Amino acid sequence: MQVAMVTSWRVRCGIARYTEELVAALQQLPECKVSVVPAGVQVWMEQQRPLGWWRERKYWREVAKATRDADLVHLQFAPHFFGGLKPFRNLLPFFLRQIDKPTIVTVHEVDITGSPLIRLIKVWVQKRLFRSKRISSLIALSSFTAEQLKGLGHERVTVIPMWVPKPKISLSPEEAKQKLGLMGQFVVTAFGFIVPRRGYETLLEALPLLPEETLLVFAGGPHPLDRTGYYAKLMALISEHPFRCRIHVTGYLPEQDVDLWLAASDVFVAPFRYLSGSASLMRVLAHHKPIVASDLPPLRELAEQSEALILAPVGDAIAFAEAISRLRHLEERRRYELAAKNFAELQTVQKVALMNFRLYETVL
Repeated sequence: MQVAMVTSWRVRCGIARYTEELVAALQQLPECKVSVVPAGVQVWMEQQRPLGWWRERKYWREVAKATRDADLVHLQFAPHFFGGLKPFRNLLPFFLRQIDKPTIVTVHEVDITGSPLIRLIKVWVQKRLFRSKRISSLIALSSFTAEQLKGLGHERVTVIPMWVPKPKISLSPEEAKQKLGLMGQFVVTAFGFIVPRRGYETLLEALPLLPEETLLVFAGGPHPLDRTGYYAKLMALISEHPFRCRIHVTGYLPEQDVDLWLAASDVFVAPFRYLSGSASLMRVLAHHKPIVASDLPPLRELAEQSEALILAPVGDAIAFAEAISRLRHLEERRRYELAAKNFAELQTVQKVALMNFRLYETVL
């Protein structure tokens, strides 16, 4: 079986990293050959190709041509790869008209946020995105996303969850802290691109309620495609914060440093305001760490599956501070760490790759 994987690739993008791990696992299956077809705005920016609606149509034609020898096309989808969710701007329907193979689409994001008018427009656009007869199935990464897609009128949806990746380095928290010069500190980390949906202002409000030895780490930098100015606003808030000496922003981390910072952390925080799913949290669970997260449906689902999350109301700084403080107690923390370890051992990329392959077989 020859699969053309159309995806963001080798750029600063969580979906690119997700696909790299999935492709490596699929290639281990004896009956599956995968050819990667890099695509999307970030890929073309990296190649220094000019962007714009007309030019991107040409690039998507090239991508479609590269899939012609495949038996099946598997597309990793996020709205910004195709131009966003403005009416008639998104080029996914155009791309689907260019291909003549059965197609599976992994939907990494469903976005129905914003003012009532903006939500109405986004719903209208997303109801039309996946109507092509070429699409044999959509893949949702959670039951929550599957219900969102069904609510938009898309019935051919298969749930295939994310996996917990294996860390590239294995260090105890003490070893990692020593390497980073963090001995004696209680390290509370938020990990991932610094973008509006992560709600990091909640953590700035919570910090004064936490013990003096707490170091709040923002492990990440701005997303290359974010045009909201959120990163600059957050940095301004940090510069004026009365406890700014207890805040550290790493900036974008190279791969070898990500696992070091994750290993050094005692607790992770995810004060999302909204999301469809988060690969960054799966990477946290790979290090067997407890997570304090917003009480949102996808995170509630992950909490039930892993038993490694404590949930707090969205935007409630006091509740976040209380949950973090609970995890200062070693015995309490160990309970969540053990749950994360057990979940990581069960939810492997090999298991998820096989689920994808079984879907390919069904489609073909």
